[in-house]
Amino acid sequence: MIITNPYRRRTDRHVKGFTLVELLVVIAIIGILVALLLPAIQAAREAARRTQCKDNVKNIALGCLLHVDSRGYFPSGGWGYQWSGDPNQGYGENQPGSWAYNILTYVEEQSLHDLGKGLTVGSAAYKDALTQLNATPVGLFICPSRRPVKAYRGNWTNAGSDMSFLSALSTGPGVAKSDYAASGGSSRMSDTTEMNVSVPTYAAAKTFTWPRLNACIRGIGPDFAKCQSGISYLRSEVKVAMITDGTANTYLVGEKFLSTDQYDSSASTFAAGFGLDDNQGIYVGYDWDMVRTAFESRYKPDGVTLSDFPESGGTYNPGQNSGDSYLPRQDTPGANVIGYVAFGSAHTGGLNMSFCDGSVRTISYDIDGRVHRNLANRMDGEVITDRQ
Repeated sequence: MIITNPYRRRTDRHVKGFTLVELLVVIAIIGILVALLLPAIQAAREAARRTQCKDNVKNIALGCLLHVDSRGYFPSGGWGYQWSGDPNQGYGENQPGSWAYNILTYVEEQSLHDLGKGLTVGSAAYKDALTQLNATPVGLFICPSRRPVKAYRGNWTNAGSDMSFLSALSTGPGVAKSDYAASGGSSRMSDTTEMNVSVPTYAAAKTFTWPRLNACIRGIGPDFAKCQSGISYLRSEVKVAMITDGTANTYLVGEKFLSTDQYDSSASTFAAGFGLDDNQGIYVGYDWDMVRTAFESRYKPDGVTLSDFPESGGTYNPGQNSGDSYLPRQDTPGANVIGYVAFGSAHTGGLNMSFCDGSVRTISYDIDGRVHRNLANRMDGEVITDRQ
């Protein structure tokens, strides 16, 4: 009988495993691979976000064209920062809300557009409905490269008397915002403050003498400075026939410049983190929040001087008086006065811009100032076919 010693068998067995050095080498290799792959993964994610942003611009443009098919003109820009969209005021010059509000019907947001319909101005139900409207974000108007879809802090303390209740959104649920803006053209003026337009009530609007924004002939006084050469602006009703440079050669809607500090709207109105170009909601009337321009002082129309833009015509943004150009630019931190009226985006290289024929192109940040101005102007006779 052979007796096997179990202790000896246990001693003779070969023990397998990693040494500490081998384990550290494996960890180092994994770390190197992650470091190499991470930029590629981030680039792929940004490419997907940029594609989604471009799709948003495309769908917004299609909504605008459906508006043209239905109403006969591009969506109006509204009455100014004192106002919000109102479902009881139609779609044209009598609609106080923004172009974005006007296309809700054409981008499958009819129920949102109709909040407050049939209700009396000033009633509790009306206030609740418009508060809900302005606090409800829509993914179509947010670029995923910049910020998530949610309500953001606003500062609507300057809302008109008939809509002063919206000021509660500043400290309450917040307001829906937009990363896209319509083209107001190449005008030196770009919001109602500069045009000295203040209409706080519906009653006042009925008797108010609105400026002649299509008065683009030199020599007629302050109205020349107020001339709007774009697609959506104060009480606009721009028809396709008015785009004499051609729909394929004229800006419609594109991404707007925004300081990176403003993404979360966390600071006060005049701090770097909360600019005047993103302090109200998406349905606010004609204002920098929803309309941008491409004024270029170095390339004025032939025979026109800066004296043709008299101070008596309105109160100018400080940057406008300095002669700076409103070239598109990539989002940067810090306050930027010129940026208030400029197009731009969070993307490197350029921004997504739609044209009045529904096409979408990338506009380079290096685009020539004159080309940029010409593309924003629907009627200057300088047709640009080689876009950057």
